[in-house]
Amino acid sequence: MKKNILLSVKIILSGLILVYLFSIIPVSKIWASIQSAEIFLVLIGLALLAPIIYLSAFETRYLTRIQGMSLTVFEIIKINLATNFYGLFLPGILSGGAIKWYKLSKHGKKSSAAAVVVFNRFLEILIIVFIGILFSLPAFYSSGNRALFVGLVLIFFSMIIIYFLLLNKSGLDFIEKFILIIPLPDLIKETLEKSVNAMRQFQNLNLKDHFEIISLLLLYHGIGVISFFCFAKSLNIDLSIWVLGWIRSAMSIAIMLPLSFVGLGIREGTLVFLLGRYGVVPDVSMALSFLIFFRNILTSLLGGLFEFREYFLKKTEASE
Repeated sequence: MKKNILLSVKIILSGLILVYLFSIIPVSKIWASIQSAEIFLVLIGLALLAPIIYLSAFETRYLTRIQGMSLTVFEIIKINLATNFYGLFLPGILSGGAIKWYKLSKHGKKSSAAAVVVFNRFLEILIIVFIGILFSLPAFYSSGNRALFVGLVLIFFSMIIIYFLLLNKSGLDFIEKFILIIPLPDLIKETLEKSVNAMRQFQNLNLKDHFEIISLLLLYHGIGVISFFCFAKSLNIDLSIWVLGWIRSAMSIAIMLPLSFVGLGIREGTLVFLLGRYGVVPDVSMALSFLIFFRNILTSLLGGLFEFREYFLKKTEASE
């Protein structure tokens, strides 16, 4: 019941934001902007999805391997795409994480799968924030961007502290003791304790592993910035890659907040607001948002194809 209420609130919020945006931005103008997009640049932006999907799975394999889970890069790709697919119907970080946890847990312990999902999500946010800081440096002296820059820096250093706590024995001991004293049902406490113990496995990552994991994250998010840049340029948005880079990070962080249905409304509102500060008209900002949404739908549908293929294979095997 509570989940249904939360989902309803998200759908209503997304709907209200979109209704407001469409009330001030004619749909005909948005459609005209989308039609004017340079198809070659759009195709490049879409083509860059391939290395992003591969590198993301390759990075996740480091974490599954340290947890004793034997998965190939292709298997992780299928899990990630399936997570995107179900995310269309079960919106939000938690629901997406639950699907990923369920599928990973088939290849190892449930606590190990939970540790992979949580740690991987944490690393994703850390790198997105870092890229936001990096790309906002040239605009730091602009008074309008100082608050955002300072906010990102504070979030980044807070996450660095948490990063070291998660990989430090004393830090995890403290978290485990805290779990024991908070008033929670025994089953939940036991589950959390198992997940904390699974997190201890990441302490076995050596310096080389950390360097390679962070490098992979930086690489595929860097490619993500280039993809975002191609979409923007296809719509004749005349902004540097530095500006578009930090705007992408701000948009990604906003979408991660569990406030909307598959990011709808939040993504559009964020782009209209941030790009508007640089003189980009609202209909073009909305067109960019829908191009990104279309790209996300493509990856989700690809995940759906893998899921239906597995379903029919299992059904065929069962009938034989």
